[in-house]
Amino acid sequence: MAKKNRRRCLTPFCLFFVLIPALAVQAQEKVRITYANNSLSFLTAFIAKDRGFYANNGLNAELVQVRPSVAIAAIVSGGADFAEVLGSAIRSAARGIPVRAVSTSIRAPFFSLVVHPDIKSVKDLKTRTIGVTSVGGTNQISTRLLLQHFGIDPDRDVKMLAIGEEKFMAEALKVRHVDAVMVAPPFSIVLKREGFPLLAHTAQIVSIPFVGLSTTVEKLRQNRSQVKKALRAEMEALRYLRENPAGSVEVIRKRFAMDEAMARESYAAVLDAFSKDGRIDAQGIDNLLDLEKRTGLIAKTVTVDQVVDISVGEEVLKELGR
Repeated sequence: MAKKNRRRCLTPFCLFFVLIPALAVQAQEKVRITYANNSLSFLTAFIAKDRGFYANNGLNAELVQVRPSVAIAAIVSGGADFAEVLGSAIRSAARGIPVRAVSTSIRAPFFSLVVHPDIKSVKDLKTRTIGVTSVGGTNQISTRLLLQHFGIDPDRDVKMLAIGEEKFMAEALKVRHVDAVMVAPPFSIVLKREGFPLLAHTAQIVSIPFVGLSTTVEKLRQNRSQVKKALRAEMEALRYLRENPAGSVEVIRKRFAMDEAMARESYAAVLDAFSKDGRIDAQGIDNLLDLEKRTGLIAKTVTVDQVVDISVGEEVLKELGR
């Protein structure tokens, strides 16, 4: 009889500990965050997801891979809450679409120009075909700037072919569908291991912000707290990236199904390009706007405050004591 009473007393007690985690999950806000491709460019979001920073900040985050143009349409239509894009968000905002960039996770793109072994210099690419991810994206803009740096006219001297995901670009290079590609680690490292030379690196030449969190003007007004949760999670992920190399390498290894040595090499190749705190550099955005203006993609009257919202990031950084 005493045992039965003890079981009756313990049952509610046990249920309490069973239900609390379930209630905690239910209390999390479900959000959908889009990213462009499965590359290290989006390592901040991968760490925030895989190491629980979104969850710790009350978000049940779903990461969905879509093209940048689709990403903007998705957040505007409500199909997604956030997009891990910067260039596309800025161009869209400049054209009057009600979106804003709210963070910058990478200070400069870390693409490498990978070529066939018979190509010995960047100038040898004249009349050749270069694979890029998309027309008008940061990948292509970086390619244009790199070519110009080496004295090549990107409009007259070469042909650029939009291929899509970097894994498809790597395959296109291998079968000689293109003569060169502009890819980020781990694909640049994999191709180098397979005998394809890396002729140049954009991080040494190009200085424009690359990748960041974007959302709609409406969400910034109506659900600012959710934006701050997402930002806080990614700022914490950026700190983790620098302070926990072993944990970061493990995320890379699992996400990209690579061996430990390649994961460490990939981590070392990209670490310095990442922002320390996600803060938007107004001058960097202004430089990006100038590039867009010179190519005629946006109006010359567009200003920084029309395309980014710096205030929300500063609020979060203040709350984090930074």
